[in-house]
Amino acid sequence: MTDQDFMKIVITKGRQRLEKGETPNLSIIVKDNKIVAEGHSTVASFELSGHGDLNCINNACKKLKTYTLADCTMYSTIEPCSMCLGCAAWAGLGKIVFGAFQEDIPENQYELSDYHAVEHATKLRSLNGKKIEITGGEMREECMELMKDVKNWILEK
Repeated sequence: MTDQDFMKIVITKGRQRLEKGETPNLSIIVKDNKIVAEGHSTVASFELSGHGDLNCINNACKKLKTYTLADCTMYSTIEPCSMCLGCAAWAGLGKIVFGAFQEDIPENQYELSDYHAVEHATKLRSLNGKKIEITGGEMREECMELMKDVKNWILEK
C-alpha cells in the first residue's frame, strides 16, 4: 500500500469519528504494511497531553512491546505539534506522513508560532541516531475539510 492509501484510511476513520460527534484528528502507525496502532485526540476529556499522535505512539509501543518504532510510519490527519514530534523522536519513529498543516487549521493554535514540523524535524535527535523522514500535505484538502468544525481542539456542534 502507498502513503496515499494509508492516508485514505486515516481520513475515513476521521469521518467516522465526526459522524459520532468526536474530533477527527487521529493517527495510525503502520509496520510491514499493517496497521499496528491507532490514536485519537483525548484533549476534549481534559487530558491536555492526549494528542492523537502521542496516544498512537504510546499504543504502538505497548502493542509491539518496544520503545523504538524505527521500522514504522505514522499517518496523521494534521501536522504533529512539537510535543508529538518530540515523542516521535524519543520513539525513534522512522517516518511521519500528515495531511493538514497548522496554517490550514487556524482555529486550532499550536504552542509555537511559525512552527513547521518538517523544518523542526531536522533539528531533532532520535534515540536510534536516524532522522525522522517527514512529509506534509498528503491529501491536504481532505484533511482540512475534516477539521473545519474543530475550534480550540474541540468539535463545535
